[in-house]
Amino acid sequence: MDRDSEDYLVHLLLQNYGDLLKVSRSRGITLTLPQLRKAISKSGYIQSGYNEALRSEVAGMGLEEDALLLSLISAQGKALAKGDHRNNTNFADEIKKTIQKGESDRKEGEAVVEKGEIASDELVNKVLHDPLLVSVDKIPSAVFEEVNKKLLASFELFCLWAFQIQMGFKFQKQDFHTIMFDACQKIIDGVPGYDRLIVTIPPRHSKTQILSILLPLYSFCNNASSHNIITSYADDVVQESSGYIRTIMLDPLFMRCFPKLRIDQSKRSLERWGTSRQGVMHAIPTGGKMTGKGAGTLSDKYSGLFVVDDAIKPKDAYSATVRAEINDRFDNTFMSRLANDGVIQDDEGNEVECGRTPMAIIMQRVHDDDLVGHLLRGGSTDNYKLLNIPALLHDDTGSKEWYDKLIIRQNYSNADPITYNLPRENYPAALWPSRKGLDSLLAMQETNPYTFNSQYMGDPTAKGSGLIAEDWWEEYEELDKASITQTFMTSDTASTIQSYSDYSVMCMWGVSKDKDLILIDVELGKWEIPELKIVLLNFWKKHNEVDRNFPRLLPRAMYMEDKSSGHYLNQQFMREGNIRCLPVPRDRSGADKVSRFLNATTYFAQGRIKFPAEHKHKAHVMREVLGMTGKGSGTGNDDVIDNISDACIIAFEKKSANYASWV
Repeated sequence: MDRDSEDYLVHLLLQNYGDLLKVSRSRGITLTLPQLRKAISKSGYIQSGYNEALRSEVAGMGLEEDALLLSLISAQGKALAKGDHRNNTNFADEIKKTIQKGESDRKEGEAVVEKGEIASDELVNKVLHDPLLVSVDKIPSAVFEEVNKKLLASFELFCLWAFQIQMGFKFQKQDFHTIMFDACQKIIDGVPGYDRLIVTIPPRHSKTQILSILLPLYSFCNNASSHNIITSYADDVVQESSGYIRTIMLDPLFMRCFPKLRIDQSKRSLERWGTSRQGVMHAIPTGGKMTGKGAGTLSDKYSGLFVVDDAIKPKDAYSATVRAEINDRFDNTFMSRLANDGVIQDDEGNEVECGRTPMAIIMQRVHDDDLVGHLLRGGSTDNYKLLNIPALLHDDTGSKEWYDKLIIRQNYSNADPITYNLPRENYPAALWPSRKGLDSLLAMQETNPYTFNSQYMGDPTAKGSGLIAEDWWEEYEELDKASITQTFMTSDTASTIQSYSDYSVMCMWGVSKDKDLILIDVELGKWEIPELKIVLLNFWKKHNEVDRNFPRLLPRAMYMEDKSSGHYLNQQFMREGNIRCLPVPRDRSGADKVSRFLNATTYFAQGRIKFPAEHKHKAHVMREVLGMTGKGSGTGNDDVIDNISDACIIAFEKKSANYASWV
């Protein structure tokens, strides 16, 4: 390059304050931008000429003592000498503005910094905590890189930041939100056990915002190639969640902070779209088509998740058929969409252990046997981390003891509770008074206990008034055999093993000298008739071993209801003579289960029905008894209830058996 050309470049650099993009577009410049950058970096003449001319202009404006301006000029000179393309326009804009204005309006620490220098903490915090107040084109790259690191290190910080971009105002964080943020962070970090998570929380407490919008977005931020699924009973909910995720990703500030995460413009449907790095987002209603869609990939690193947000409509929860459909769909369809189950193969075909594709379920509880109840009682083979945050807090809420009571009351077998502490000055207290105040919650507890216990406490009870008060439940530690005057058995049988079918239940009862009804033993399960017959025989034999000290412990008979499998088994046992069977005595209330059980409520209220304090089926029995209401069973099972109703008739009403229906 000749000297005239170099002088011309010095002139253009001064005219544009070192902005190489504008210089490359000037008349007479035939070099491309990379070629121009390289030519200047190799020419000390151009660099020194521009620097001298620029400093002369600075002196002419009386700014030669402006240390901040001089530092900008020095930094720009170093960048030109290195051929560094980063921050070039930012340097030029700041120098031009300062010189033409005659003074700098930037504060210390806000100056444009070069790559490799430490970004200003003040500016980083500004971007993190007040993203709506920053000018994207005025922020140096080093700041965005530091912001990126901080956001990826904290899901909580990411949520508070992204929410402002999404909604235009700050997230009203409560103490319980931090507990939710922490659980989600552990999903992404691959903490053992958190690949199966259930969060139950009252409505309008940010569950969809955090887990259906911000968690899948954070999934993409951690791995732009991740495959994610979000589903809900409501199509508009998943579409809206999907749309919000896209809106945040298209924000200029978000794109500067996450430059490697871009939406694939060839896939624009809200139901299925992706990233430029082959990441995928599926937004599908609970009943929608799942064929060909998946969450996660066969990778030993985090690669996506499946989020279920309220799987069933509250009004559909009353339908046993709909509940069964949703629960079966989860078992047979949703779980099959997860990419890996903890093991993948390397390039040589060797098995390598890795984290499972996460499944996160968030719900307001709507029924005792909704999806959450189904899973926590062993409907799936997996154990689930359980985070239950109720609307009404007591001093023990979130403690191990509090969870233990919930688990026993609900008969959960597959729950691994996440404990927490939410201190308040006084108890009971509202979780989030702005959403639902204490007075409103207490009024709901009184007037609508079903909705209160289910949706707001995560502890579903039956719809209607419970027939048995909890303090009527009586237990004994050890059976006083000497007090038993007679024993008998009752049984209520079913003939299939389907998940939606009834249980078969058989009970051993004793009547004490005080005329109390004592449950001595119980067996329950789901068996087909051949196996059921064996179970009944074994139960009979178990309690027909003679104890000479207590001969009255021998049951006088097994009472069976005359229906389908019971009718068949009665005839079999009568023919074979190995069990003494008697029909259940008829009562005057007819066939209505509630009416029959009402006869037993008086004995419960008097404390005359007692249950063993330690028994493998205690939780199931207790849940069924306390869940019985004037509108029927709130648990979906009433087979223990039938046994209790029959036992009360036999023990207290002394009705005689009638063989007519069997002969």
